Amino acid sequence: MRHDKTMLIGADPTHVGDRCIRVTIHHCFFDDTRQRHPRLRFGKVHLYNNYTRSWGIYAVCAGVEAQIVSQCNIYEAGGGPPKKTTVFKYMPEKAGDQEDVVAGSISSEGDAFLNGALPCLIDNPGSVFRPEDYYQQRTMEPASPALKDIIQLCAGWQSVPRPPDDR
Repeated sequence: MRHDKTMLIGADPTHVGDRCIRVTIHHCFFDDTRQRHPRLRFGKVHLYNNYTRSWGIYAVCAGVEAQIVSQCNIYEAGGGPPKKTTVFKYMPEKAGDQEDVVAGSISSEGDAFLNGALPCLIDNPGSVFRPEDYYQQRTMEPASPALKDIIQLCAGWQSVPRPPDDR
C-alpha cells in the first residue's frame, strides 16, 4: 500500500459543528491506498466520476450522521492477498451531543463494481440528500471504460507551464 488513510472529512464524533460540511469529490483516482476515499462524519459528500482501485480495507466509509451520495464512480477490487472487496462501510458512532450510536447513510447510483467489488449497502433508516438541490449545473459521465482511462490519464499532478511574467 502506498498510503494508509487518504481523506477524512469531519474530525471526530465530538465536533458536532461539522454537520454543516458540504463536499463534492469528482474525477479523482484513488489507487492502491488502504482506506478513506473518503471517510465522513457528519456533513454531506457527493462523489461522482471517481476511480477507486485496490483498496486495503474499504473504499468509502459513513460515520456518525454522514450522508454520502455515490454516483457514476468506478470501484475496482484488487490487491491482496487477500483481495479486499468491501466498497462501502458503515461506522456507528455517538455524536457528542446525542445518546444514540448511529452510522451514516450511503446511496449508490450508476456506480460500476469491478473485479469482485461488493457495494455492501445496507438499508439505512436515514436518507441522503439530493445533489441536484445543491448544483445549478454539473456534468456527470456514466461509469465506463472510457471514464476509467481518462481519470487515470488526467487525475493528479500535471506539469502545467507557468504564464509569462508580466513584471
